[in-house]
Amino acid sequence: MKKVRFGVVGAGFMGTGHCMQITEAKDRTFELTAVCDVVTEKAEKAAAQYGVAAFTDAVTMFDSGLVDAVIIATPHYWHAPQTIAAAQRGLHVLCEKPISVTVGDAQEMVRQCNKHKVALGVMFMQRTRESMMLMRKVIAAGKLGEIFRVQMVASSWIRSQHYYNSGQWRGTWDGEGGGIVMNQAPHSLDLFQWVSGLMPKSIAASCQTRWHNIEVENTVNAVCDYGQGRTGYLYLTTAEAPGMDQFVVAGTKGTLIAEGDKVRFGRLEKPLLDSLMKEKTIWLNPVTHWEEFAVPANPLSGQHINVTRAFAKHILKGTPMVCSGEEAVNELQLANAIYVSGFGKGESVALPVDPAAIEKTVSRLEKSRSTGKGGNLRKASKKMLAKLV
Repeated sequence: MKKVRFGVVGAGFMGTGHCMQITEAKDRTFELTAVCDVVTEKAEKAAAQYGVAAFTDAVTMFDSGLVDAVIIATPHYWHAPQTIAAAQRGLHVLCEKPISVTVGDAQEMVRQCNKHKVALGVMFMQRTRESMMLMRKVIAAGKLGEIFRVQMVASSWIRSQHYYNSGQWRGTWDGEGGGIVMNQAPHSLDLFQWVSGLMPKSIAASCQTRWHNIEVENTVNAVCDYGQGRTGYLYLTTAEAPGMDQFVVAGTKGTLIAEGDKVRFGRLEKPLLDSLMKEKTIWLNPVTHWEEFAVPANPLSGQHINVTRAFAKHILKGTPMVCSGEEAVNELQLANAIYVSGFGKGESVALPVDPAAIEKTVSRLEKSRSTGKGGNLRKASKKMLAKLV
């Protein structure tokens, strides 16, 4: 294979965005050859615009011989069955975030792709933000010392009621599988663990819906326990303004703070433990040297095409992709633990999450809160998944 032929499943906002970026990239290593959507008009419109084949059935496109890899840009519940159907036909899969709604389905996606020797990547393009790559590099180099606190406030995901009304599946349990945790904040949750390099041992959360007329949560507070006195905190919402995008990682040698794409580092002149345990004074004021890092200017920072390009290169040359399916399960572990705790009794939930516990939680929420607006996508996707595995 000299060039990866991509087919896009789902011709909605995200799917057509991928079609546009692939076409405009004019990259020698990949191209767009097909697009699929269950709505005939959407499929035909996108196909005509980009000069590719149109399909209204994903499996038919998989069997067409026109594609080597597919980008799954459908509602979350379809990610697992469509990924597995593609893998069973020898096609590589680049899946939109989140990898799935529940960890059990996500783990089956990873197993099936490994079994059929195809690549599975997930569209966590914010890993390619220059500021986030810089933070990860600084932490990995040990400049913070031993990390004991990770904090993220992600309140810049504001959405209007019109946004939730714009798609039948949005804001529903049977169509979307959750709210901010499943739709917007997977990027935040992924960065939370990927940049810091830490996964909690347990999470205690609360989930609320503030003002929006939706079935699902739009606000989350979560406390993470990493063991040995190390803690973390997450605040996520689509119902706040002005929003904030703040990420703090504190260690024994200093504190790293990202606000938007600005990154600064408070380096302690003496290690924290020396000040705490050795200073002969009641009132401590450790000397801190603040430095603002120069974040490289890059117009493609955080763009989807970075993930697509790296995925094609991985297929052709075996180089690393931006985020593998196996890595993406970590983000879903955080999301599922938040749901089991936040929609349960608020008690700590151990990680890794019990697959049966999150399935039970989502099923209960669908039964008690669903209005049917989501079109019963969960039930339909589970039926397809059962036939495949």
